Amino acid sequence: MPVHGTKDAPKFDGTTDNLADFIDLYEQLADDVGLQGLDRIKGIIRYLERDDRELWGGMPEAQVSDYNAFMKEVKVMYPGWDGKRRYTLLDLQAIAHEYANKMMPSYQELSNYLRTFKQIMQPLLAEDRIGKAER
Repeated sequence: MPVHGTKDAPKFDGTTDNLADFIDLYEQLADDVGLQGLDRIKGIIRYLERDDRELWGGMPEAQVSDYNAFMKEVKVMYPGWDGKRRYTLLDLQAIAHEYANKMMPSYQELSNYLRTFKQIMQPLLAEDRIGKAER
């Protein structure tokens, strides 16, 4: 396993956006060397910065040998860790309101608004959380 902080070591920046990639890389490395159970849990904790190391290491699941139960509890702390952002109608309304009061003198600014609006709208539509009236 690579040493924490080195070029090939898994890195977690403490954010939800980075969690899935961090877990994937760690699990590939752990599988390669056959880490299991409590050793696998202690191994992933070693790659964390101090605050996250304290948080994850202080969980009751970190003291037993069930890596899957441990990771399930870790993921609960990071909603959207799987890359699926959890948008709401309020998020969509906030973007519309923000840009409604903003001058958009260029195509670039209009394009930024449209991309941001669609980024939030598309998952809401796909999940049937908004209808045609909210578009």
